[in-house]
Amino acid sequence: QAHARERLRSGHVVRGRLPPRALAVLAGALRLDAAHAAAGGGGGGGAAGGPRRGEGRRGVRALPDDMLLEVFRRLPPPTGAVRCGAVCRRWRRVVSRAPGLPAPPRHFGFFRNHGPSALPPFVPTAGVPLGLGFLPVSPACGVILVDCRGHRLLLRELGGHLATELNLLVCNPLEKAFVRLPPLPTVGHTVFCHTIVPGEGAEFRVLVVLFGATSPNFYVLIYSSVSSAWEVAIGALKRPLKPHRGPTAVVGDMVYMLPADDNPKYILAVNTAKMTMSGVPLPNAEMPLYTGNNWVGKTEDGRLCFFVIREPLLLLKWVLEAPRTWTPQEPVALRPLMTPATVGDLHGMKLSARIGDQISNGCKLVSFGGFCEGTETLFFIMADWVVSLDIKTFKMERLWHNDDERRPLGDLYPYEMVAWPPALKELMKPPVNA
Repeated sequence: QAHARERLRSGHVVRGRLPPRALAVLAGALRLDAAHAAAGGGGGGGAAGGPRRGEGRRGVRALPDDMLLEVFRRLPPPTGAVRCGAVCRRWRRVVSRAPGLPAPPRHFGFFRNHGPSALPPFVPTAGVPLGLGFLPVSPACGVILVDCRGHRLLLRELGGHLATELNLLVCNPLEKAFVRLPPLPTVGHTVFCHTIVPGEGAEFRVLVVLFGATSPNFYVLIYSSVSSAWEVAIGALKRPLKPHRGPTAVVGDMVYMLPADDNPKYILAVNTAKMTMSGVPLPNAEMPLYTGNNWVGKTEDGRLCFFVIREPLLLLKWVLEAPRTWTPQEPVALRPLMTPATVGDLHGMKLSARIGDQISNGCKLVSFGGFCEGTETLFFIMADWVVSLDIKTFKMERLWHNDDERRPLGDLYPYEMVAWPPALKELMKPPVNA
């Protein structure tokens, strides 16, 4: 466990081989370079007409940058380019040139909780398979995913023996590393929130909020990866509060939690630096709010935003400009964005954001499924399809279909692509002879 914790903090990535296709392309480039040198660009041979000692190394060094870029362009992002960047300093510099590499997908895919599975399955949308099989979890109990931010997942261990305590795991599927957090007692309390709070570099915190089941007390608990310990603060409300856990957004040291209740009136806000909790009144949406038709996120410049979807498939957005001051944004009509090229047969399907229209009009429901803070991407569930919407470019894309009618889709946990070009010095150890 200590070794795994160190891997998680250090940002270590396990190296692997280049794909066979990339090796073939690279070999072809080296042959071209050798032919050029033999034709007169690289000097004569030895006494027997063969290459002199060190000729191969000089050939690799003489390979021009544009030829290297042609090789790197043919690698599947991001893994192939990251591995090439570990070969030597020069290749690392070439790889880091963003214009010379294809734009990677914005997401690897998404995780979801699936009843029959002991571990949350991953749905790849960029050809990079990920999994949680490295976690030491009992198949008889399993885990559920409760938060995903950056490249870290927060999972809760299940099992009857854990009914009176909270056992959490933080893991990084890319690095196959995990940390098991010290267990928290929860007797007589309801777990309302468990959220990852990213920090500087490899540091992170985990926020847990507990509400008393019969008392107005609440607890704010914060785990720090630096101290490997929990801190706790206790407070009291005017009356007992029993909100249901909903989506969260992290803006700096602030964690905003939207209750998954009918017609919520506020967003709970926790200052993780001061360990205090307050309430932020919601804007007037002028419509009933219920689970699935409202969500929270944050803007590119770090402000809290609140989303609502209403008929006729309009996306409404408010931005928190100041405490208790919401500014409405221009509504976005989703129907014009749903073309056959982007969403396939969803284009002509009867869809509605109102639950009642499923019965009265035979419509398929449209609801929120998730939000990726790193890329400002909303995820919808439309007629059992997962559909993404880039709210900066308004590009919509149909990603995946759930064909298990017995288990409808719940919340999604998108796993965003690494920053591009990759920050190689943070992702892997330098080669010994670099």
